[in-house]
Amino acid sequence: MYDLHAHILPGVDDGAQTEDDTLKMARVAADSGTKVILATPHRRDVTQRSSVDYVRGLLDRMNGKIAELGIDLSLRQGMENHLDLDLPDEVSSGRAIGINGSRYMLVEMPFFGRPNYIEEVMFQLQVMGVTPVLAHPERIEAFQRDVKLLETFVERGMLSQVTAGSITGHFGKRVRRFTHTLLRTGLVHVIASDTHFATGPRSPTLLPGVEEATRVLPAERVQAMVVDTPQAILNDLPVDVPPPQGQARSRRRWQFWRRVG
Repeated sequence: MYDLHAHILPGVDDGAQTEDDTLKMARVAADSGTKVILATPHRRDVTQRSSVDYVRGLLDRMNGKIAELGIDLSLRQGMENHLDLDLPDEVSSGRAIGINGSRYMLVEMPFFGRPNYIEEVMFQLQVMGVTPVLAHPERIEAFQRDVKLLETFVERGMLSQVTAGSITGHFGKRVRRFTHTLLRTGLVHVIASDTHFATGPRSPTLLPGVEEATRVLPAERVQAMVVDTPQAILNDLPVDVPPPQGQARSRRRWQFWRRVG
């Protein structure tokens, strides 16, 4: 399996704090079948606390230590890029980086609210040749309140990545139900861990989320979300995904989100 969202680099953000934390996370991931982890520190933390060059050097050092321990796993360079007005300029300057040097970029929408600039910034990114991979849309208020926005982004060629823990209910029953709706309606392309710790519900183990997802979708479609599609993204290859099914706009889903709000 290939994990495209992980806060595994030590001392960079709110994920791993020590090199030992990183190595424990790597071993847990490898033991559960993950071969590659994309290290995705928050852009703002990298900008404020270190630099892209520092993070690249750190990744190389941790890959060396992982290899020394005989752990069958490698780290690749990425970043979780918060969507704001500065993001296009940060991409141009090299302070916002994509997934393993590819056209794809992990982009995190604001958790709350719906700023009026989001569609324009997404458009600018795509004009620049960037394909956004939307981080954990199931936990983003704008999508929860208007799933058509996510549908529109996917129809425009963007991809979405849900967190394995959201599928199993770690973030609550409402998020779990919404995540299952996104799975059923073709609005999920990648399942990732968004790991912060070696143990607990935010560990790098993808298997519980994968197993739960197979209760919603055929096993081969779920397998594509942790193997075929993330591998293609890492290798900068085109990703063919079916169009959304449109069921996310049903009356029942709208009533659910009206109750939550």
